[in-house]
Amino acid sequence: MPSRSDNDDISTLLQHIKQDVSTIVGTLESRFLYLIKERERGNIDSEDVAGELSPLLRDLRYCFRRLVEVEEREDLNFRAVQDLEEIDRHCLWLFRKIRVQRVFLRKLSLEAKLRSLIPTEAFDIYQAVLDLDEEQRESATSNDAAIRVLMLEEAEQ
Repeated sequence: MPSRSDNDDISTLLQHIKQDVSTIVGTLESRFLYLIKERERGNIDSEDVAGELSPLLRDLRYCFRRLVEVEEREDLNFRAVQDLEEIDRHCLWLFRKIRVQRVFLRKLSLEAKLRSLIPTEAFDIYQAVLDLDEEQRESATSNDAAIRVLMLEEAEQ
């Protein structure tokens, strides 16, 4: 049976790991939000932001792996499990936000490249097709409440 000293050592170790992972995730989030704000202000080019998102994702994956290792321990108390679950949610939220932003920036880059390669009228037609695809996807995947709202909005037009 572990002694009180052993339990205190484990608790201290877990606190350090939890604090380290939480701090790193917070730092990654701050960097991500800084990049997005500066891009929106026009201070950082979209290409540069896109280039910085991959290292952020890499570091986040590393933190998440470390978090999973700690979560798998059997000597965690209830409070530690709750804290780790909160960090886990933070990691998932940030991972999702970074991936969405990375896809968005890639899409912007490809759109700009396409726009430079084809006539304006052809690009406008292409954009209209994409908009219709989105409308079709929304109609097919919307829940009943969303369809009711849509029917009422269209009835007023």
